[in-house]
Amino acid sequence: MALPTGIRPRSAADRLALTRALTGAPRVVALTFPDDGWAAAHLRIAGRVPVWGCPGASPARAEGLLAKLGLPGLGHEPAGGTLDARLKLKRSAPVQAAPLPPVDGPLVTLLICTYNRAKLLPTSVASAMAQSWPCEIVVVDDGSTDGTAGVLEELSRDGGIRAFRQPENGGKPLALERGLAEARGEAVLVLDDDDMLMPGAVQVLARALFDNPELAAVCGDTIYLDKKGRVSRHYPASRVPGSAWVRDSLMRVPTTTGATLIRMSAHRAAGAYDPRLTRGEDLDMFTRLGRVGPVEALPFTTFAVRAHDGARGAAADRITTREKEAYNKRFLTIAGPVFRERWRETRAPEDRAEGHAWVVGLAQREMTVEAREEAARWPGPYTPTEVWARKQAGIHTPPARAGERLLVIDDGDPGALELTLERWAGLHSLYIDLEVHRDPLGAIQLHWDGVYAGQADLRTWLPSGPLHLRLSSDPGWCPPPLTDPRLFPPLPAPIAARCLAAAMGWAPPDEHRAGLTSAHPLLDRLRQCRAAMSRGATGDALAQLVPVLKVLPRWAPGWWLASILFEAMGNAAQAESCRSRGQQLAA
Repeated sequence: MALPTGIRPRSAADRLALTRALTGAPRVVALTFPDDGWAAAHLRIAGRVPVWGCPGASPARAEGLLAKLGLPGLGHEPAGGTLDARLKLKRSAPVQAAPLPPVDGPLVTLLICTYNRAKLLPTSVASAMAQSWPCEIVVVDDGSTDGTAGVLEELSRDGGIRAFRQPENGGKPLALERGLAEARGEAVLVLDDDDMLMPGAVQVLARALFDNPELAAVCGDTIYLDKKGRVSRHYPASRVPGSAWVRDSLMRVPTTTGATLIRMSAHRAAGAYDPRLTRGEDLDMFTRLGRVGPVEALPFTTFAVRAHDGARGAAADRITTREKEAYNKRFLTIAGPVFRERWRETRAPEDRAEGHAWVVGLAQREMTVEAREEAARWPGPYTPTEVWARKQAGIHTPPARAGERLLVIDDGDPGALELTLERWAGLHSLYIDLEVHRDPLGAIQLHWDGVYAGQADLRTWLPSGPLHLRLSSDPGWCPPPLTDPRLFPPLPAPIAARCLAAAMGWAPPDEHRAGLTSAHPLLDRLRQCRAAMSRGATGDALAQLVPVLKVLPRWAPGWWLASILFEAMGNAAQAESCRSRGQQLAA
């Protein structure tokens, strides 16, 4: 999942809108809304200076996140533009980005393999040279026949890069291995010769990687630029838990290489690039890295892919990007046999979830026979996820009858919903209340089938009957099963769940997300009521509960709590009256 940052998830539309605003931003941008740090961090990574332009709101959360990410704090310069809550940019100064102030840290190798990209290469190298983290730039010329040698000679004059030349064009895997042999960094980022890093990319990725020594790699999000330099698409890195990284990479491309900083020791442990994979070498490496250690994501854009009509691949099999059908066919021809080989040699014999991920990956590569062979290894009953995976191989399987229902309220960091579903979904019928309307699972991720809503009144869309309740902000929270969703108060879902927990006397969920907005007058009253009860101050507890009952006179748990208080005060008649009223409301 994404590394915990304390920021709320964002929709695909919001992510795209912000990245589009960044490409046209001046050097200094005022934030005119109470940002939780998401926009401020993006501005810093993009080489801009965010300033606080939201009177009446505290900048503490934004400042705290910038510090946590190792980025410079908010600036205090006159702004050349403003960004509003709709992520619309108004600019009064020229578009401009600048390098971040230099910082100290372990050396990082930026590895660029190039072949006949003399016109595109200088921009990629310039983006690497603009990084504020200590970096070495290693460029391997894979036998170019255009003017690449002259470009590299000029770029090498000031000592900014170390360039090496392969005598013949042998394909990217061999060039990558040559560059890794020359690398001196403690981590490596593979930058394609036609793409670009954001100015603060290495700083934010390296800080996260070196602050979390258990991680094999850290990745960020990617934007795609059209031929005019406009943002055409935003591609988020995988938000799945680290335990699911291998499965996810079997089914899709979980991130891009230029957005991924890999610990060098983990890279060595994963093994060499396969020289047969002149296409798809990155996806093969991502899968192997996931077996070495966890790979986590940061929900910030760090990398840009540039669109062009240039050819890709080794000289022997170059195809232009416009020839999509031929390109895809060539990819399957090259990558398919290696994928089949990996399936035979590395599949986990007891891992049912990984087995179904192999089913999807094999089917995607048009290896239907192998996909069905893998599917046959796993007997029923089948979860909705497994039913979907088997369908990709043309196997239509009825799902197992779900014995229980699970409600997950999405109120955590990006990736927290996926972590919670990974832990609890199983054979449950799923109901997911989204904090924001977003693309929680993507087209080919783990595919949890269920009912998705956004900030709904929980009583209006959940069917009656028992259910299990979870909050993504605390994936380990496991309260007793709830007899009926009508017991939720008519409040926003995250507040409703916490009010219910307080009224029922359940252990409260932890507030894992820094700055999580769980403050609400009724919730505060209920928590103070419970605190007074724990002190034996029954009268004080009742005084806190009475305003709740006035606002929510038809909420059964409130009356049940009142009956407990009156019982403790020795007023049996009033206790029975409150208990009876609660039972009538719940009936």
